[in-house]
Amino acid sequence: MAVLDRTAAGYLVRTPCDGTAEVSAGMPIESAQIVLDPGHGGRWDTGAVGPNGLVERDLNLTLSRAVLDELAERGISAATTRTGDYSILHSVRAAFADALGADALVSIHHNAPTWSPSSVPGSEVYVQSRTAEQVRADSARLGGLLYEEITAALAAFDDIAWSGLPDAGVLRVLRSEGDDAYGMIRRPSVVTALVEYGYLSNPSEARLFATDEYIRVAAEATADAIDAYLHSDRPGAGFVQQPRTFNPRSASTPCDDPVLE
Repeated sequence: MAVLDRTAAGYLVRTPCDGTAEVSAGMPIESAQIVLDPGHGGRWDTGAVGPNGLVERDLNLTLSRAVLDELAERGISAATTRTGDYSILHSVRAAFADALGADALVSIHHNAPTWSPSSVPGSEVYVQSRTAEQVRADSARLGGLLYEEITAALAAFDDIAWSGLPDAGVLRVLRSEGDDAYGMIRRPSVVTALVEYGYLSNPSEARLFATDEYIRVAAEATADAIDAYLHSDRPGAGFVQQPRTFNPRSASTPCDDPVLE
């Protein structure tokens, strides 16, 4: 949580549902190079659910924790927007990354519904726009590295019946107004990319995502991409020139703050 002020008893913080609360204990984080965002969370926002019962909010959190461990081993400081199964607003996630002055924010997701069969992983990475006509270059490079590393790592798994769209890759998704459609891309000021690793709704992929091996491989690939973004000038790959158009429904999701202490 972002600290808003010091108090006699401890800290005044912004809660996950964008309220305020006073807490008496905690470990302040002054800065972080990377912020990871496990998508969804809480009883109201489960995300996709696989045919095997695997719930996206839980899968995203498990993978995020594994990526945090990988980054720590490489000496890359990182924080996470969500440490458990609770609701958290997009605006709060974005403000958290901005407050830490992170070099990059990576939002972790798994997709649905299942589309056409594909011979390769149908991973998608959504990146930020500079204008309606232009991609934000640093976001595109982060997205390209994530796409390159993740798809190469997943393709090494045998006997997976992948699903994907024809324009899968590194792309922008715009509303009709011309701005980025997804809140976790539109709201942060820091360089951001949102990764859909694959299709949790696809039975073959859902079985893979439930394995420890998938978590290990996906976490290593994600950390490899982040490491390359921070410490190289590699451009990445998989760029799709034509943006998609998507107008999300403007429905608000309930948000329940967790017990903070």
